[in-house]
Amino acid sequence: MESVTLLIVSTPDIASTVQGDALLGRGGWNQADSVEDGKTWRHKSQPVHIWWFPGKVLWEDGLDERYSAASGAQVREVIFLSRHSAASGRPSLTLHVIGVPGESPVGESAEYGGIKGAVVPPNPRFASWFRRMVQAAHEHGVADEFDLTIETTHHGPTLSAPTMFIEIGSSESHWGRTDAAEAWADVISEGLGLDGGPGYGDWHSLSDSERAQSKVMLGIGGGHYAPRHTDVLRKTDCWAGHQVASYALEMQRPEDESWDPQTGDLPEGPWVHAIRVCAESTRQSFPGGEVIAHLDRKSFKGWQRRAVIRLCEELNIPVGRTSAFE
Repeated sequence: MESVTLLIVSTPDIASTVQGDALLGRGGWNQADSVEDGKTWRHKSQPVHIWWFPGKVLWEDGLDERYSAASGAQVREVIFLSRHSAASGRPSLTLHVIGVPGESPVGESAEYGGIKGAVVPPNPRFASWFRRMVQAAHEHGVADEFDLTIETTHHGPTLSAPTMFIEIGSSESHWGRTDAAEAWADVISEGLGLDGGPGYGDWHSLSDSERAQSKVMLGIGGGHYAPRHTDVLRKTDCWAGHQVASYALEMQRPEDESWDPQTGDLPEGPWVHAIRVCAESTRQSFPGGEVIAHLDRKSFKGWQRRAVIRLCEELNIPVGRTSAFE
């Protein structure tokens, strides 16, 4: 069974379809049999498929397995082409991995897809594609207008394969921008080797020694757009797994006035489960790599920061500043 990268386009999403059109417009695709009433294409020279899914995707769990069952191809990774919505309406190019850490009750369906307390393996291409996206935005003349950022882990659907969303935002006036779509098409084409190049961001292509020397950032804390974690990606060549926002790390300080954050029981709250599942999922996507936590230190009170560091120590994850990822 052929192992493939699956690009998913959502028909009702104009920011998704404009990216899909940009890719198809570059040629090199053969149309294949439909899957679940959605058209599919297979690249002529690389193991990459496009699935033009006929509906919205956030609540469509198991799309990787469903495509595999219908097409006969084993999906090794998934990349959703998508729109980004934000109340600010600021134009943006952004990407993120998915899951719903920190929400409870664990196991219930989440508001925007996925399962509360569960995350999807992060796509290892996340960090390198962010860096290439910044370059592509400048090359296509949109960098001065668009925010160029990552987001923390959020929303569904639930899948088994390593996954990420790449997005054009943040309002209807930006979603159909072909210049933004062409910037993303550069990233996708080069990243997957559709242009005849070697591609980048493929963890499986590394040797054991290269993996052992690779630093993988687990971002903990900060706002939804993770500016301090983004800064690490800009300044280093590290890889990146889950990025967990402060809103997913709720913790309650013990009422005992003698409680010591260094030696006492860890504070209660969803934060412990959130960090555990994100650490486990990141390790799953980067076997043989060195996972290092990067804390947005200013987003924590002192006692919270010490509690997070203690948990990381229990999980055998070192905590480092920017220099640790160089």
